[in-house]
Amino acid sequence: HIIHLPPLLRFCSFLPSLSHSHCPSLSFYCFGDLSKQGERKARMRSVVASNLATALRQATGRGPLLNLQRSAHLKALSCCTFQQSLRPSGSRAFAAFSRPQELHRHRMRLKGFGENVSRGDVPTLQQCQDLLKDNDWYARKVAVDAIAKVAKPADEQYLSLLYKHLEDEDIFVREASVDAVAALARQGDAVAVSKVAIRLADEDCFVRARAVAALSVLGTAGDRDTVNLLLDEMLEDGFVPVRKNTIQALEKLSPPGDKAVLDRLQKAGNDADKGVRDLAKSALKILQAS
Repeated sequence: HIIHLPPLLRFCSFLPSLSHSHCPSLSFYCFGDLSKQGERKARMRSVVASNLATALRQATGRGPLLNLQRSAHLKALSCCTFQQSLRPSGSRAFAAFSRPQELHRHRMRLKGFGENVSRGDVPTLQQCQDLLKDNDWYARKVAVDAIAKVAKPADEQYLSLLYKHLEDEDIFVREASVDAVAALARQGDAVAVSKVAIRLADEDCFVRARAVAALSVLGTAGDRDTVNLLLDEMLEDGFVPVRKNTIQALEKLSPPGDKAVLDRLQKAGNDADKGVRDLAKSALKILQAS
């Protein structure tokens, strides 16, 4: 569990300057039992935990430093995101509603929206466009989920809307948008792959995990650019599901006998997490045999 969080965050600002010789005792810490807390509060806490774990892996020599010059978007992985992660994103939900009761009624009206509707249903999709302009994050997420179910596959109009909300200020909307793009875009769609790849640097660890999973769906076997992106940036992520999804994506997308992939999977076989180690060893056997 994270105790005395503000002092801990102030300490984190010095992590990039530390080396393994300065802090040999630094190591991972537990995320705690997040299931006992409210979903949003727990989610924000996990973001901080994941970002700190990534920084600790870098500061203690547990993994190579990320190439922060690879993309401007990777700045989201720096220590400054710790304080950004603490911003109470749920508070903005009340911007359009003066009382909690009004917000509750607004959300109850959205219950079941987009369900049991045929693909391409115009009225539903038009309502989705209106909901995407809503100040309430929940309404925007409902709209994104509905678009994934109702829009026709590879519909460029609605993919463009989803690309926009990959940059949404709310973590849950961004996560839903990643999944929706993976559901609608064609495999090998270069635009979809590039848009989702940006979310590999998201400040939220769950969004990063979904982005990796989406790339495994959108990417094609032998796609060297996507494989390199995953190798360079995601196997050292501080969030275990990100590393697990990365291994599964590499198993699916890597060219047979790729030495760089085999070497990294072999290294992942010594990961601190047993689940990651088991996945890495299994993927290594499969790729060596292919």
